[in-house]
Amino acid sequence: MLKNLQINKQKKLFIFFGFLNFLITNAVLQISLLFTPIFFSTILSQMINLLIGYYLYGKKVFKLNKLTNLVFRKYFVLAFILWFLNFSIIRLFYYVGVNKNISALFVIPLLVMISYFFQKRYVFK
Repeated sequence: MLKNLQINKQKKLFIFFGFLNFLITNAVLQISLLFTPIFFSTILSQMINLLIGYYLYGKKVFKLNKLTNLVFRKYFVLAFILWFLNFSIIRLFYYVGVNKNISALFVIPLLVMISYFFQKRYVFK
């Protein structure tokens, strides 16, 4: 029972800090998509997401006492994979006629679920 409460609290913290991170990085993404190519926009927002997320998720959600180089490398690999998915899916939707800003909004929930799963099981384990 206590473990379930801890997991629920962890998920709530992940969603809260994820929403905060989303607001910042999505604002960067949406604005940069207006002026720059999809590749640049997604990589810029992913780099900001990487820096904010590494700290918030590691310290505040998964409660690591120390963030190590190994943890950062794992987080970086996951962030790269998520960026690649973000870029690829937005680009795919754009090529079939969906506005790239709208596409970006639909991709986010999928990436959040993938991110939580791998952060919990692999990165911040």
